[in-house]
Parts: sequence; structure tokens; C-alpha cells
Amino acid sequence: MPGGRLVFERPGSDGKEHYFTIKTDGSDEHALYVREDCGCAVWSADGTRVMTLDATGLGTFSLMTIRPDGTDRVVVTPPIKTLNLGPGASSKDGRRIAFGGWDQTDHARDGVYVGSPDLADVRRVTPIPAGHVSVEPFGITPDGSRIAFFADRGKTEHAAGDLFVVNADGKKLRQLNPPGTTHNFLDVASGSLSPDGRHVAFGVEGRIYVADLDGGEARPITDPADFVWAVSWSPTEEWIAYTRQHGSRSVISLVRPDGTDHKEISPKGDTGETSRAMWSPTGDALVVQRDADTPHNLWIMDLEGVFIGQVTHEPSDYAWFSWASAGS
Repeated sequence: MPGGRLVFERPGSDGKEHYFTIKTDGSDEHALYVREDCGCAVWSADGTRVMTLDATGLGTFSLMTIRPDGTDRVVVTPPIKTLNLGPGASSKDGRRIAFGGWDQTDHARDGVYVGSPDLADVRRVTPIPAGHVSVEPFGITPDGSRIAFFADRGKTEHAAGDLFVVNADGKKLRQLNPPGTTHNFLDVASGSLSPDGRHVAFGVEGRIYVADLDGGEARPITDPADFVWAVSWSPTEEWIAYTRQHGSRSVISLVRPDGTDHKEISPKGDTGETSRAMWSPTGDALVVQRDADTPHNLWIMDLEGVFIGQVTHEPSDYAWFSWASAGS
């Protein structure tokens, strides 16, 4: 079993989101915190802490970090006391974090923010794009120079909108998904930044696209499917994993960034569903939500679609999860 620790969300009987960490062998589970309508748990760059948001005591929410064992909860208040900040992604060195920001007292402050973990230098990068109501960053390049984010149009029951990239200085804001398409947000990261920070992979309207952050139109790398989501670029840059609707089943598929070697890897004899694959830090395994003999638990799968082992043993809807390094 590949080593490391997962952070995941498991709904409670109270209707709220309960967040936990657990080792990939299913041992050492720790309860972290409870949230409502959040969908927010991000590993720090070094895998030693979980980042989310919590109450500041000033009527706002801001960056909170906590150790994987549930200890040492730290809430950081931004210099603007009325500003709310939800962490979206951090640079590889952990020095820069991208946030979705909103201010109930002055919506002119809403937008994408970036800053260091202590928030001493946090600043707004760009306001919310016209025609949208909120933003959620999902990637920041290794050098911190660009931020990729989802912007919600706020016109549908389920979040739907567009993907953008912007320079950290606020210049060159650009939509990534093709004009006329819609991205549907489903409680997982909207897109996935390549490890070198040069490209973004995402799914819109049944196809996987790859966009170059330097410019140009996004190009489709898969044929149309019923629906695709949970796109995740491998740490080795060799593969893009995603979930696709295959008839009445959800299955895990892999495809090279150039569109070659496209294949479904979910076991063909499995009568249940497998969805929402997220990569191991080494890129040689995936954590997935599996609905089979034991409905809706987290399992580890290799790149051939073989289930290596079961992680959780409490059936639920594991909508949000990710994998940190063995050092976490």
C-alpha cells in the first residue's frame, strides 16, 4: 500500500461536513473540524498541515491551519478586518497562497487574493469577473506568477461558470474554457494545473480540455462523453485522470496530456461506480470513491485499475478528499 495520509470530508447525521485525516492503510483516523456548505480542505505545500477557513471572532472567516492529528489550530486574521478569505491553492514552496475573498460590508473588495501564510502582505489580484458572483482559486504556478480560478455565474441551482487565469500582478485576465461552454462545479477542484505550471486541464460539456497559460485556445483531448468531472493532473505530468459517465456508471479514465493512450481503468466486472480520482504524491496510485460491495468508501487503485486496498470502512458520500506525502 502506498504511504501517506488523506484528508477527506464525510457528511454527518447533523447534515454538516465533518473533516478527517487518515493513513492510506486505513489506520490512525483523526477528526479535524466541522463545517457547513464549505467543501474546503487543502493540504499545505509540504503536507504537514491542512488549510481551510474558520471564524476569526470578528464576524468573518479567514485562513485556518491545523495539524493532521487535529491539534494546533491556528486562525490568521487579514489586515482588513471585514475581509473573508478562503484558501484555494498554494505555490509549491508554500510561500504564496491564492484565496477567494469577499467582504459583506464592501463588495467592491470581492475577488481573487494572494498572500503569504501569515497574510501580512495579502492583496487583491483581480475583482470578480463581470457577470459572475464569486471566485474560487484552484491553482497557483510554482513561481507564484499566475493564478487559475473558477468564477461562478450564480444563475443555476448547481454552481456553473467559467475558468480563468490571471497574472499575480492583476494583468492579462483570460477565460480558459471555450466561449459558449459552461463548467459545472461538483464539490471538487474545478481544474488541475500541470506540475510545471504551464497548462491547465479541465472538463466542460463532456470533454477534457488542455489550455496553455501563455495563450491560445483550449484544445479538446478526448471525444465527447455524457459528462466528465474531477480532472486531476498526475505529479509526474504523464497522465490526466478524470471521471466520466459511461452509460449508467461513473468510471475512472486516464489520458496523456496530448490526447493519446486514452483508456478506462475502472474494473470492467465491477457493478458499482468508481469516481473522483486523486493522485498519490508519487503519481503511481489513485485514491477513489468506490461504490461496490461496500457502498461509497475510499479505496486505493493502481494505474491498471486494480484496487490495492480499502481506506475507509464507513459508507458515506466522500465528496472531498486529497492525498499528502508520507511525511505528513
